[in-house]
Amino acid sequence: MPNPKLSQPSPRQRFVAALRGESQSAPPGWMMRQAGRYLPEYMSASAGRPFMERVRDSELSAELTLQPIRRFGMDAAVVFSDILVPPAAMGIDVQFIESKGPVLSPPVRDAAAVRALRPFDPARATDFLAETLRRVRQSLGDERALIGFCGAPFTTASYLIEGASSKSFERTKSMLYGQPALFDELQARLVDALGPYLAMQVAAGADALQIFDSWGGALDRETYARAVLPHLTRLVAGARNEGVPVIVYANGGDHLLEVLMDSGCDAVSLDWRTAPADARARSAGRVALQGNLDPTVLFAGPDATRAAVTTLLDRFRGQPGYVFNVGSGLLPGTPVESVAAAFETLLARR
Repeated sequence: MPNPKLSQPSPRQRFVAALRGESQSAPPGWMMRQAGRYLPEYMSASAGRPFMERVRDSELSAELTLQPIRRFGMDAAVVFSDILVPPAAMGIDVQFIESKGPVLSPPVRDAAAVRALRPFDPARATDFLAETLRRVRQSLGDERALIGFCGAPFTTASYLIEGASSKSFERTKSMLYGQPALFDELQARLVDALGPYLAMQVAAGADALQIFDSWGGALDRETYARAVLPHLTRLVAGARNEGVPVIVYANGGDHLLEVLMDSGCDAVSLDWRTAPADARARSAGRVALQGNLDPTVLFAGPDATRAAVTTLLDRFRGQPGYVFNVGSGLLPGTPVESVAAAFETLLARR
């Protein structure tokens, strides 16, 4: 008799099918920031190396990408990189300062600065990322999926305008409301650059793409739909033309769910503030859903993590197209044993 396990889809097939809205016997899963500072092997491999230097070292970046796959067996690897790689390629100095985060210089706050942003050829300016993806693709083979990504137009523009992270986004909103044509031009220039950048990632081996609107939740729904959605939609359409599914994520974006679906994406990644039942009702099968475990639950330890993951999986049971994930990136100091418990719980469903 044939072995039923031989007919089971691979993790790569399971992941891509889920993003395309196909029901799975059990969901695939990965975690945002799964390659990072909570892993002892990450700390060891990257010690003494500035962040952007790690990103530009293809051998090291590939190793950091693969570390959580070796340890936990996620269905998909997300390439070790950063959403600020494109601004750096456009002529902005990007530094990551310990305890402060990214600092961009000079900030982009007037028409001259917007027009000084230079287009770039991703095959030349970000060739290190293509090489990282090729290395990871070769290591993963056909068994597991590989995710590429970029920042969304609004979030990337916000970093450029603010020159750093922000809580209030007063400079960004000042341009958005006070100089809407200029803010529109900035987002358009970013999409012109990000489209080829995503296409390069697919050519190098990415099976899916995620667009991170980390600061999208700072806008109300009407403003987002009017000022941001047209640019996001153009970026999503270009990415989908590369033949891979596209995920859109907006931190704090519960109120934006329907607007994000209007971008034409294949899947929306939910943060932990959105109730699964509510997300399922509001999406009504239009898109696949990803998420949305609160990442701080993992600090409560393995038993609490197993219980939370079990509850989450039960709440998404029967959802056509569902991918398990956290509702925001894993935090430094996350207990390794809790991440292991999460994926043991997920794999036990298969």
